[in-house]
Amino acid sequence: MVVFAPAVFAEDIVIGQSVALSGANADIGRDMRGGALAVFARVNASGALGRSIQLVTLDNANDRNRAAQNTQQLLDQHKALALFGYNSATASLDALPLVARNRTLFFAPFSGSLSLRGHPNVFTIRASYQEESAKILEAKREMGAFKTAVLSYDDEVGRSNYEAVAAAHVAAGMAKPPSVVVKRGAPLDKAAVTALLSSAPHYVFVTTQHSPVGDYLKLTADDSSHVPVAALSFVNPDELADGIGSAARGTIVAQVMPAPRAASHVSRPVVKECADALEAFNGAKLNYTSLESCLAAKTLVIAMKKAGPAKLTREGLLAAMGSLGRVDLNGFVLNYANGNRHGGSFVDLTILSRGNRFVR
Repeated sequence: MVVFAPAVFAEDIVIGQSVALSGANADIGRDMRGGALAVFARVNASGALGRSIQLVTLDNANDRNRAAQNTQQLLDQHKALALFGYNSATASLDALPLVARNRTLFFAPFSGSLSLRGHPNVFTIRASYQEESAKILEAKREMGAFKTAVLSYDDEVGRSNYEAVAAAHVAAGMAKPPSVVVKRGAPLDKAAVTALLSSAPHYVFVTTQHSPVGDYLKLTADDSSHVPVAALSFVNPDELADGIGSAARGTIVAQVMPAPRAASHVSRPVVKECADALEAFNGAKLNYTSLESCLAAKTLVIAMKKAGPAKLTREGLLAAMGSLGRVDLNGFVLNYANGNRHGGSFVDLTILSRGNRFVR
């Protein structure tokens, strides 16, 4: 059945979001919401769109079924113009048939998973996990580290994430690495660690969230043959540093956003814009998560302006997003030209150093 979007949804422009606001990853969800709200508050105060943006954020508690229910509610009950900033590929997958049926933009999920990137309604601002993997491989090879074992989740998204790492290996002329899987939400046990290290890797390549990384680091902390970790941006570096501390020192985490620290303010003024907006909104300090959300929200506003009042419908916004071309967010550049739906390619590597700080 074809669903046509009405010309006007409500007095406010409703943007729907489903993230974890409770449970282990609640801090990430709150940062994702806060970064966007800080931008929307300034846009609303300026009157730039003639209508106010209302971000409706529903808690999915990091549960896939709840995320699917949230999506249905956001589209049907809240009449969301677009879906924005979902917290993972797992939380996003069940939204894809719904956004296709409703001709709705699914914008800026916090994931570089290949499982999302082939869908025509999905537009992103971050690099893919394959691009992150290639950056890690390059850096490790320069250090003389060629062998790795991959830790992934035992589900659809986990398999997709492993394939991103494997594809980067193949592109670099290397064999696909061995893989060990863990169930999502389950602790990593000693048997899994033994399996990871059975091939004598130079480092462990992690495609999970931070909890299995923490388990691995704790289980191997007293091991004289400790094998270091390199992780995709799926790992939240702040949680890793705060939760594990010195045992995580030397861990490499890929980043798909510039450093949120003051040192970036001159080269990328948009980082200062986001830091100032967030401080004014709720007094919070900018981090990688809230910066990504801020940049995504800024890009979405540009697309809404391009659509214009007459075409600010679900289908109209989707079309506007596809015609944005090059977008310079005052120091952070995205490119949606020539049918490209994945505007960002920025990847940097950070390493946990002394003082439990991730540095470049």
